[in-house]
Amino acid sequence: MNSSLSTFLKIGITVIAISAFLFVFGYGMIKTESESYKSTITGVDSNLPTGTTP
Repeated sequence: MNSSLSTFLKIGITVIAISAFLFVFGYGMIKTESESYKSTITGVDSNLPTGTTP
């Protein structure tokens, strides 16, 4: 019983650590990409029509 609990906790801690690492890595990658496209998005947003007809 004690060894099965120990094995379960080792696997659980490993899964949580890998998931946290992948989340932090993915979050950093998304943040970098979104910052690189910020000027493009702002440029397109400023050229959108207002929706009112003159």
